[in-house]
Amino acid sequence: MAWFHTFPSPLPLPQGCAAALGNFDGVHAGHRALLQHAQQLAQANGLPLVALTFHPHPRQVLRPHEPFTQLQPLPERVAVLQAAGAEGVAVVPFDSLRAQQSPAAFMQEILVDWLRAKVVVVGENFHFGHRAQGNPATLQANPAFSTVVMPLVGDAQGPYSSSRLRAARATP
Repeated sequence: MAWFHTFPSPLPLPQGCAAALGNFDGVHAGHRALLQHAQQLAQANGLPLVALTFHPHPRQVLRPHEPFTQLQPLPERVAVLQAAGAEGVAVVPFDSLRAQQSPAAFMQEILVDWLRAKVVVVGENFHFGHRAQGNPATLQANPAFSTVVMPLVGDAQGPYSSSRLRAARATP
């Protein structure tokens, strides 16, 4: 049964999970490729797949003066992530305190203590923690879980990205 919870509510993950991390705004082809690979890893390890996302989008908190169009409201994003294979969606509220959190503290509080992640899957351009200091190598250095870094997926126009979708929608 599909579910979604917002931090810090308890999660139905007694055995842990495989976690796909990202903003997942727009859930484009690159996101779907990451989720598909994460789902394969989850199945191979006998774990549920959880998509971890942030709300509001970090850019709205970090750069509130800049115009920003969110591609999908949270309920739609949750539904699309579940349709793409996530058994659960874990939402981390993003605010100024979360923006100040170190990568090490985020990994411990969210990935280890809350999600009980055994496998973490991210895109090669994933950054997290204060001033985006955490990156895929930071995750790979954490012995509490294994980390798989996915290359970006794209076409002749370049990598698929939410920014690319926003630009396409803005073009008349």
